[in-house]
Order: sequence, then structure tokens, then C-alpha cells
Amino acid sequence: LEFRRVLFRSVASAFESAHFLGGTTELAAHANDLAVEPLSFFNPADSAAVLASDPFEPVNRLVFGFNEQLDRRLIRPVARVYLQTLPGPLRDGFSNMLLNLDDLVSFLNQLLQAKPSKAAVSLARFIFNSSFGIVGFFDIASEAGLYHESEDLGQTFAVWGVPSGPYVVLPLFGPSTFRDASARGLFQPFAPIRQIKPSRTRYSLIATGLLSARVELLEVSQSSGLLVIDRYLFARDAFLQRRRNQIYDGEPPD
Repeated sequence: LEFRRVLFRSVASAFESAHFLGGTTELAAHANDLAVEPLSFFNPADSAAVLASDPFEPVNRLVFGFNEQLDRRLIRPVARVYLQTLPGPLRDGFSNMLLNLDDLVSFLNQLLQAKPSKAAVSLARFIFNSSFGIVGFFDIASEAGLYHESEDLGQTFAVWGVPSGPYVVLPLFGPSTFRDASARGLFQPFAPIRQIKPSRTRYSLIATGLLSARVELLEVSQSSGLLVIDRYLFARDAFLQRRRNQIYDGEPPD
């Protein structure tokens, strides 16, 4: 289960999967933060959090509702079919391949954040799994004690001290901030998965990542037992708290 939680966060940040699910993603992620190593010598401003800055709430609520309906009417039913028809080992293998690509993304961002030890682990994972793991289908590195830690360009900007800006909900991609949305737009043309050819293979992997992430949410939501009165507020606060925790590597200031 721990591996699946890490997998879900990596797919979400690297391949536009988790945010595609809108606020529903954040309901599952609220309790799944992991404490990791201390931050590099960069010192991000606490504006990286902006826990109460939601000046566009009326519009955000409309977009959140659209994303919820899309998930309820399309993504969730397809994910159930995917879960019932594709064998577990095959689903895990496809998810591992996406995780392997995210190791390369994390390696580059860890270098930009001056975290050489973390970068070395991510690079070793990528090389190890790409070769012995058959292009990442098998996560051999985790079995050897080299565990995945996801970093993205939005986290790098935060570590550099770029303020988050207001909270926004993006159509299809879900909860974000001005900083993270800008980072997403800048990074996507260079994302490793976008370099895969032919395009049919690339889009098949992206679709697999989306469905794998949603399957994880099906399992988590069935066991959480949460009763949420205002899903928008819960998703917003969960996203901002989780994001702040990620930026400070699990050790945010009091």
C-alpha cells in the first residue's frame, strides 16, 4: 500500500494524472504525506504555502464541480472496468514504467534544488530499472532499498523562493497554484513521456497512468470512511497542506 501511495503521487506530478481527477485526488492524498530527508541549502519562503489565499473561490468551485462530474460520469466507470479486466501484475508493470520516467524528472529537479544525494538515488533508480527492470516494467530498485521520491518543477520554483500565488482549480487538471500551473506549462513540452514515439504508444501510457491513479483512489476511498460536508474546502486544504509538506521535504516550519 505504501508503494501505491508513492506511485500515485509520482504519476500525479509528472504526467498530469492526479490533477486530472480534480479535488477527488486530494481527498485520498490528505493523509498520505511521507517524511523524507531535510531540505537543501535553499530556503523557500513560507509563501510557498498560502493556505488561505483563494480569491477566485466562486470560479474555482464551478471548475471543481465540472471536474467532479467528469470523474463521476467518465473516469471512475472506466477505471472500474480497467481494474476488473487487466491483471494486477500487468497494471503494476505499466505503473512502474511511468514511475521510472518520473525518476528522471525527479533527478533533474533534485539537482536544481541542490539535493545531490537524492539526485544520485533517483538516477541510480532510473538506470537500474531501465536496464534490469526491462524499461522500468519491474521496480528492481525498490527491492534493493532505493526508493522513489518525486520532485517536480513547481517544487523547484518554491525551493528557489518563488511565491505560490493564489489557489486555482484547473479544468481537467484540478487543484493548483499560479506557481505550479506555470511550472506545469513550462515543463510539459520537455516531459520524458512526451518524447516517446510513436504517438499511439505515448498516449497509451498516459491513459494507463490516468487509470492506474484512479484505481488507487477507488481502493483508498472505499477504505477511508470519510464523511466530507464541503468537498471543495476539504480538497483545497488537503492540496495546500500536502504541497507545503512536499516543498519542505516533510519538515515544514511551525
